[in-house]
Formats: sequence, structure tokens, C-alpha cells
Amino acid sequence: MTTRYSSLVSTIQSGGLAILDSGVSTELEKRGQKMDEEAWSARVAIDSFDILVSTHQAYIDAGADVITVNSYASSRLVLDPAGLSSKVRLINMKNIEAAQLARERCGNDAVLIAGSISHALSFATKQEQSAEACIAAFDEMVSFFEEGEVDLILLEMMSIPTRMLSLFRSVSSSTLPVWCGLAAKRATPNALITGHHDETISLASNIQEASNFKFDAMGIMHTSVDLISDAIDLVKTRHSGALMAYPDSGHFKSPNWTFEGVITPNELKDFALEWKEMGINIIGGCCGLGPEHTEALVSLK
Repeated sequence: MTTRYSSLVSTIQSGGLAILDSGVSTELEKRGQKMDEEAWSARVAIDSFDILVSTHQAYIDAGADVITVNSYASSRLVLDPAGLSSKVRLINMKNIEAAQLARERCGNDAVLIAGSISHALSFATKQEQSAEACIAAFDEMVSFFEEGEVDLILLEMMSIPTRMLSLFRSVSSSTLPVWCGLAAKRATPNALITGHHDETISLASNIQEASNFKFDAMGIMHTSVDLISDAIDLVKTRHSGALMAYPDSGHFKSPNWTFEGVITPNELKDFALEWKEMGINIIGGCCGLGPEHTEALVSLK
């Protein structure tokens, strides 16, 4: 556990609010970076490294306490089908380097770096992988983050139990702290809240599985703002640690994000004030939201 992580935990335990950055990949797209059909934003680290660094800098300048490594789509589960098997290590270490360089250039050593891991597959083929392949890919990602000395591991878009549980086991063997972000949806206002990818699996079931691993923080991400409060109420029934919320806005039409109807920074701030009052300690944004949203959230501290 790094000193900066311990310091942030103390702030949270004292009633303070931690601000997580907003969408990295979608902000890269807004800055002109091409999203790959199979690997989404994964190539940016080797194709436009300086743009990746400046994107992280924008979030630090906006006041984020935690920035997220652009590694959501850079596990071997995504990169192998995309023909990037030989570049898995290079892409991931460049991703980590970009976040570290941004922190250094901003002169703010207190900023934490979170290594993102998802259970995503190729964005084009979505070819299912064996349990052994998933475990190997997740273990590899953990090893990159340990070597790169990130401050914590951030699990993102957790919603598919078969892959999710393999990932939980992989990160549990790491010495790094872990924050778990579950993604949710609800078909109608009165319907059951389910996992994002599979409407036959309840969010409550996914929360119960995650709670068995005693992660430092747990919360809801990549989920509509109007669903966050109800979903967090479910998290609170199983998790007594730090609570996290970072919604998306807009929608995904692979491999691009559609920014139509994205909530304004002030609208996000209004929702976040409610989340803060219900005890959520870590607030940020996900896909579709940018540094301007981060800046609005910082004013709640």
C-alpha cells in the first residue's frame, strides 16, 4: 500500500470525498483518436502516446484525486484476437507510463493511479474464452500493475459472473488494494436491477459474489445516473467499506461513443450531491464524461 493510497483512505474515513477521473477512452476519442474495431482504445498507447499523457493531465488539472490507466481494453483477451499478441506487454507498460508521466508533469505526487482491469473480450468478435485463458490474462494484467507500481487495481464493468469470478480470484492474490466497479441496468423504472450485460442475472447476485472478496471499495459504474442511487442501496446491504459511483452518459455503438444527450457538468454535480449525502465516498465519471465533469465534481469536496 503506497503512502498516497493510505492518505486518501484516511481522507475518506474522515468523511472526505475522493474524485475519480471521468472517461479516458471516450475523451481520447473526443481528442481525435481512432477507436479500433476489435481493440477499442488499446492502440492509443503505442500510436499516440503524447495524446494519452495530455488526456491524463487534463483530468489532474481538473482536480481528480485518482486517474485511471487506459487499460480497460488491453488484456490479452482483447489484444490477441486483434492481432496484437506480441504487443500486450508493450501496450500495458506504455499505458502505465503515460499515467505516471502525466502525474509527474503536473507536479502533483498525491494523485493516485488506478490500474483498470475488465473482463471484456474482443469488441468485434466477442469470442468466448476458456476459464484457463481468462485466468492467465487476468494474472498477467495484475503482474503489469505490480511491476508498474500503480496505487490500486480498479475492476470495471463487472457483470458477467463466469469471467468476473476468475478476475476476483486473480486480483485477490495481489498485494495491491482493489476497488470493484459493477455495471447495472434496468429495463423499466419498476423492473429488477440486473447486471449490465445479462438481464437474467440480478445486480444483487453480482454484488453478493463481489462482497465475498472484501474489496476496499465497491460501487456502481458505467450506469445511468438515475439508477446509481437504487443500485448503491443494494451495494450497501453487502458492503461496509468505501462506496463508489461513476456513471456514463450517451451510448456506445461499437467501436465509437455517441455523445448525444450527455449530461452537463452541473447536472452531474446535482446527482453527485445526492450520492455524497447517502454516503458515497468516491465519485467520478465514466464513458461520455470528460474533464469538465471532473471539475464540477471537485467543487463538492
